[in-house]
Amino acid sequence: MSRVSMLATALLAMFVPWVSHAASAMSVPFSPTSPRAGSSDITCPSAGTPVIELTVTSRYGSDGPQRDTEDAAAEAEQDAQMAPVRAYARNVVAAANRYTRRGHLADADCALALLHAWAGANALTHPTNANAEFERGSTLAALGLAWLQIAPAVKDDPRASVVLSWMHGLASASAQYFDSTSGLRGSRNNHLYWATLGTASVAVATGDQALLDGTARVYRDAVCGATPEGALPLEVGRGKKALSYHLFALDALVPLAAILQANHVDAIHACDGALQRVVNFSLTSIHDPSTMAKLAGKPQEAFPGGAPNNGRLAFIELYHRWFPGRAPGESDLLARRPFVSTNMGGDQTLLYSR
Repeated sequence: MSRVSMLATALLAMFVPWVSHAASAMSVPFSPTSPRAGSSDITCPSAGTPVIELTVTSRYGSDGPQRDTEDAAAEAEQDAQMAPVRAYARNVVAAANRYTRRGHLADADCALALLHAWAGANALTHPTNANAEFERGSTLAALGLAWLQIAPAVKDDPRASVVLSWMHGLASASAQYFDSTSGLRGSRNNHLYWATLGTASVAVATGDQALLDGTARVYRDAVCGATPEGALPLEVGRGKKALSYHLFALDALVPLAAILQANHVDAIHACDGALQRVVNFSLTSIHDPSTMAKLAGKPQEAFPGGAPNNGRLAFIELYHRWFPGRAPGESDLLARRPFVSTNMGGDQTLLYSR
């Protein structure tokens, strides 16, 4: 952690009363599944070839500063670059979800074997550009949250230390990158929130309080910077995609809040309920985007099929857990269960509605 991050963490602990270190044990934000004997009826997939050096093209190509218009060729190039990483993360998270659902040791062992394969190869340790850093951060969120699910079954396995050391290295490097590039817009918006979700999950997995403290600072800066309406200024700057990026940001901020909430940080009530303002404004804007459009300076892009997909609304499961009946359109949203997002740890309904 840089001197700037260390100073910020120290100041946070001194002057922000919603952070408490009354207890040192780290907790996960969902009910852990106890292991029991049982074989898996699904063959554990191959880990594939570990991706060590990662280069990622922006899907917006050379689009202007708002980056709100995809470039078809650039999008295809990014999809090809990220395909092995995304497939790997999906397989890890799917195995972790199977373990969470039924507690079979074989499922946890599958997830561990996949993680160990990439850990042993020092995968994802050489991102070559900013977009690679962004993608590494969100991928780490998937892997870290998968680990937290299987930890009760595999924490004493000799491979665990290799995996945890690898993930901690990725988290530390990611935090350092975003800290050192904080003057750049892309290092302060949703990219930062996703990377911070990954860092927070690894902080809990490894018991690194200093690392977790840094994630609390990022969370507070994000939600407390919301406008009175509940808009996130950096996401408003995404032009016609402002609404889409508000939802995308919430998919990272809400589980980050859950990790902090589980570890003595009252994140969900910070800054007079700033998170609630952001959620209410974002969900209301799905059906009436006029205020969002006015703030963004552009009409909002219509969602395919007329509504966001379930992955873009996956934060609602956790939010409902904290504030039942409070989210605009909640009953219609919950009728769409289950909510699944790989980078949020998979099946949110499985994790948070039990």
